[in-house]
Amino acid sequence: MDMLEDYLRAVSRLLPRAKREDIIAELRDEILTRIEARESELGRSLTPDETEALLREFGHPIVVAARYRDEPQYSVGTALYPYWIFAVRFAVILEVAISVLVFFGRVIGGANPGEALGTAIGSGITGMMTLIGFATVAAWIIERKGITIDYFNTWRVRDLRFLDFAAWDWTDVSEWLAPKTHRDRRADRRDHSYDYAYDYRPFAWTYRQSSASRGVAAIVIAVVFILWWTGVLSFGLTPIPVDYAAMHVDPGALAQVDYPALKAALYWPVLAYFLVLAAFGAVVLTYPRGVRVRGLFDMAIGLSELGLAAWVWTASPIAAAVHIDSGPALLTRISAFFEHPMPIPLELAATVFLVLFAFIGLCRALGGLWELISGAPRYWGGC
Repeated sequence: MDMLEDYLRAVSRLLPRAKREDIIAELRDEILTRIEARESELGRSLTPDETEALLREFGHPIVVAARYRDEPQYSVGTALYPYWIFAVRFAVILEVAISVLVFFGRVIGGANPGEALGTAIGSGITGMMTLIGFATVAAWIIERKGITIDYFNTWRVRDLRFLDFAAWDWTDVSEWLAPKTHRDRRADRRDHSYDYAYDYRPFAWTYRQSSASRGVAAIVIAVVFILWWTGVLSFGLTPIPVDYAAMHVDPGALAQVDYPALKAALYWPVLAYFLVLAAFGAVVLTYPRGVRVRGLFDMAIGLSELGLAAWVWTASPIAAAVHIDSGPALLTRISAFFEHPMPIPLELAATVFLVLFAFIGLCRALGGLWELISGAPRYWGGC
């Protein structure tokens, strides 16, 4: 019976420790009963091969042990599966879009088109698998830990517009891009067969920033950026020699910046920022009516954006390239750009971007402070 003991030992390793002895005793009795019944039929003892065949019929130790586990026997359950498959589709669309941008970005930067295409396809496939794996792990954790997502039970019709993008296919894109007159659209609406589910005119939407869309957008942006920032996803964005003259771009002092040193200095602050952004999205989805909690997160994120902008402006390796002493000096440089737009001054572009980034951070911090104090959402329909 050494074979039976080896089999039971393998099963016991996979069982919950608290129930292990009782379950093994039950299994031993059941298997011995089967062996005795088979030996009675044959009128002799079973050979080792026959015993092994019987144990194989009884089940692999992994399968047998799984029958006695209390936790779910699946990664994504029926309740979460529709949301999981939606997330998978969204990840595929997102990666396709990124791959297209990577391809054209590398070609514009002077890379060989064939090499750029291979890099874009490779990074796209890797990114899809990574994001699908992340979605599966998230669903697994939600299933095992019993995490409650309030949005699943309290969603509202006005939150559903953000689903449109992930439902697109090539037919929808071609229909949306097709030229259509205002008269054609009015005629469509008079036709009772017109399907509003396929009306993807983004500029015709009434401006509403729902909590669901904010939460989903924050999580997607944060997760994708964190995976790229930490090196899990590359998107094919490897350094390549750039011919600035051919691109009609003047990098100025930015061409001399030590970018690895800049990234090293920003690594942990930026990682912390996007972790907080992901946490903000999770809070918005799980607790959509928590206006003050959302305001606290918004204020912290806005202040961190202001702090990051201030550091880049005054103390970073690119401070000398982007810093301008006064507002009039900035306006003078912008005016000069419009008079002589070529070559494009990257220093000025970086300065304008940094100013806008700081302004957005200030607005977000003030909006968060308003929500924290008043308890009223600052977006109409955003409760």
